[in-house]
Amino acid sequence: MSEDHIVHTLGGQRPALLVLPADHDPETPIPLVLSLHGFTSHSAQHDRYFGLSKRVNDHRFALIMANGTRDPDGKRFWNATDFCCDLHNTQVDDVKYLSGLLEEAATHIAVERIFALGHSNGGFMSYRLACEGIPGLVAIASLAGTSFSDPARCAFASPVSVLQIHGTDDETVAYDGSTGEHEYAGAEEVALRWAALARCDLTDPEILPPLDLDQGIDGPETVRTRYRTGCRNDVTIELWTIEQGSHVPHFAPDFGQRLLEWLFNASHADTLS
Repeated sequence: MSEDHIVHTLGGQRPALLVLPADHDPETPIPLVLSLHGFTSHSAQHDRYFGLSKRVNDHRFALIMANGTRDPDGKRFWNATDFCCDLHNTQVDDVKYLSGLLEEAATHIAVERIFALGHSNGGFMSYRLACEGIPGLVAIASLAGTSFSDPARCAFASPVSVLQIHGTDDETVAYDGSTGEHEYAGAEEVALRWAALARCDLTDPEILPPLDLDQGIDGPETVRTRYRTGCRNDVTIELWTIEQGSHVPHFAPDFGQRLLEWLFNASHADTLS
C-alpha cells in the first residue's frame, strides 16, 4: 500500500487487513470489498495484481485483504468447492471465517453494501459466498474461477450481480469447465446459471463493444455478454470472454479501476439497514 490509509487488523490468529480511506468517518456508510487471492498466492501479491488498495482513497471504499489457510505443503488456499482447493481435505470452514471478518469489519465501519472479488481459487470462493447467501452481498467478480458443477448446490441462493472474466486458453481452470473426477462449471455455464437464478431473460443478451484488457494480446480481445432484461433485484450478469486469454492475463494498469466501477454500478439492491 503506497498511500496513507486507516488500517485495522481483523481475524485473530488468521489475520486480515481492513483498509479504509485516510479521512474516513466511521459513522459514514461505505462499500466493503472482500478481496480473495488465488491458490498458492497471498493477499499482498493479489493486491499487486489487481491494484485495489491504492484506489481506496479515490473510490471511497473499505477493503478486506484476507489470506487463505496454509496446507501441509505451505500453499495458501480457500476451501471453496469439492474441486478447489482443499487438496488435503483439511475441511477448514472458510465461509465461517470470511463471514466472521465481515462481521468484525462492521464493528469499525458502517457497511453500505458488500462485494467480493477473486482470482482463480478466490473466484471460486466468491461464488461460494454468493451460494451461501452472505447477508449484504450484492455483487461478485471472478477472474478465472467458477463454481460447483451441480447447480443444485446454489439453487436457493439470492440473486446477486455477477461478473465472470475468463480466458478461452486457460489451462488451469478450463473455460468450458470439467467433468469426471475434477468437476466444475464452465464460464458460460456459471454466468447463465446466475442469470437464470435472477430470472433474467436468457433470450435477450446484450453484446457489448469488446474491450482491450490483455496487453499480451493484440486488439480488443475481450467479448462482453450482458444479461440484464427482466432480472430480479435489478441485478446484472456479465461474461467477459478473453479470446486466447490465459489463467493470469497481462492486464492494463486500469484493470482494477474497471473492476471496481463494474461492481459499484452493477447492482442497485437495497443497502444494509
